[in-house]
Amino acid sequence: MSNQVLRKPAPSPAQIECGTCQQKLPLRLTDGDEPAAVWLCAKCNVSFVACCVKEALLKTAHLIRLDERFFDVSGWPAISLSERQRAIKLASRTVSADMLDKRRSERVSQSLVVPAVRIGEGFVPVDDPFPLMVANLSREGVGMVHSERIDTEYIAVEFSPSSQSPIQVIVRIVRQRELTSPYFELGGEFMVRLGSLVTR
Repeated sequence: MSNQVLRKPAPSPAQIECGTCQQKLPLRLTDGDEPAAVWLCAKCNVSFVACCVKEALLKTAHLIRLDERFFDVSGWPAISLSERQRAIKLASRTVSADMLDKRRSERVSQSLVVPAVRIGEGFVPVDDPFPLMVANLSREGVGMVHSERIDTEYIAVEFSPSSQSPIQVIVRIVRQRELTSPYFELGGEFMVRLGSLVTR
């Protein structure tokens, strides 16, 4: 007979409930040395150091948002209008009829610079935030231009960062293509919008 003891798998940490508004948030406490992020309850602005529960996030992303520190790109040099125009022109290539047929909605050209941050395990931001150029938007996703490849599957992007109610979105990177150096074209699919309950 084996001396091995069968162990039950450790239970997953329970979801966090906001003590102020009693909402069950799509967050959990970290497990040991796991990295975490500062999240805010979108209803009452209470902060939590936690990881996301992916399945719950897909249903209740409107209940939380990332702390603004994850979108602070004030230390970066500004991207000039001429640089934006050059990058957007490179990304605005002729699209084949076959590719157009695959698109679910029309893309609208843009020339924006928005803060973004790479997202790792537990939907926790990794590395420092960085400015990202937006070339076009559609109902389902966003076309972007950056000076390097993105090495994570997800990024968080904040639209209208200087407004009273910036819009935070988690984007899944579905395509990357090298343009003329140093630019890369990125195709992203909107996964969830964070904190749409927030009122300021």
